[in-house]
Amino acid sequence: MTMQSDVFSKPSSKAFGAEKFQFRSALTQNSILIFIVLSYFAAAKLISLAISVPIHSINFSNMKWMLLASIPIFIGSMIIWRFANMIMNVRPEKPINWLAADMRDTFFRDRQRLLSGMVAVTCVIYFAAIFSFVKDTIPYLNPFSWDPTFAEWDRILHGGVDPYILLAPIFGNPLMTKLADSAYSFWLLLVHFFSFVACMDIGNPHRRNTFLFAFVLIWIISGSVLAILLSSVGPVYYQAFGFGDQFMPLMNMLKDINDVQPLTALELQTMLLDGYQSGNGMKGISAMPSMHVAMSWIIAFHAFQFHKTFGWLMVGFAVLIQLSSVHLGWHYAIDGYLGFAAAIICWLLAKQLANLQQRFEKRLAA
Repeated sequence: MTMQSDVFSKPSSKAFGAEKFQFRSALTQNSILIFIVLSYFAAAKLISLAISVPIHSINFSNMKWMLLASIPIFIGSMIIWRFANMIMNVRPEKPINWLAADMRDTFFRDRQRLLSGMVAVTCVIYFAAIFSFVKDTIPYLNPFSWDPTFAEWDRILHGGVDPYILLAPIFGNPLMTKLADSAYSFWLLLVHFFSFVACMDIGNPHRRNTFLFAFVLIWIISGSVLAILLSSVGPVYYQAFGFGDQFMPLMNMLKDINDVQPLTALELQTMLLDGYQSGNGMKGISAMPSMHVAMSWIIAFHAFQFHKTFGWLMVGFAVLIQLSSVHLGWHYAIDGYLGFAAAIICWLLAKQLANLQQRFEKRLAA
């Protein structure tokens, strides 16, 4: 009996030891990312204590919902990524067979990729939950007050005219407005796609880590710190928050277009304002800097790491988001300009952190 137990326990012990080593490696590969996310949580906890508002977004039920909701997008992102890799780089004789084998290897056989990717995905989802709380606390920490200043700066920078007026000849019709609205909606899927792909991209650790570090840094520095310091609501809510009616012509134009071509932006804008006024549901209003623009540039910088053509395509998308953010009333033009500057800074910082992560892993392996 003892001999049989020894015989059968040794393979099990070896398997457990291998799994333990792989899990430690996964934690090591994501060590700086984990540190940043936990530091951000600590800052959120201090905010929570300071204003006596609990962090409702971080609980088991919410995290479970976020994880389950992300699964279809994650799987879809992996299929698109591996399919694009097959078309651009591999070009096999039997594409279907190659893709099936590649997906099998990615999800079931490459345990190190899967473990490291799952640690990173968990960090990203947890980070998103923390950010949701921090964004909701902006008016508690610094009441919205910068809008008249930003509106004036916008006019000064654009020849004494509100930028949306300059865009009206091009975007002030149902077709172009719907294009802007669709691009704004597509942005979220694009962020999910690039985030999930980066989490699983352990074949190029420096490229992977640069994007993931830039991702969390831009949301912390631009979406949290700067958003709190420069607390503003944007043109769409200019009148609702008592700043004046100078943007009513823009909102009336969008409402007229919405009667012809329904716009997701107007529906979401109403939902956010209702949530803010009632204190229930979605209520995270914040304009400066534009995170849509900032994150679009982070994606563009990352796309250049794959292919120059892909990079320029994403640059075009970032420019479209900048224009769309103004035309749809979400942002002042300068919100996007600051978002672009913040993206450059965060990308450069992320590259340095990726170098640090690389040195850290080499030191542990030595």
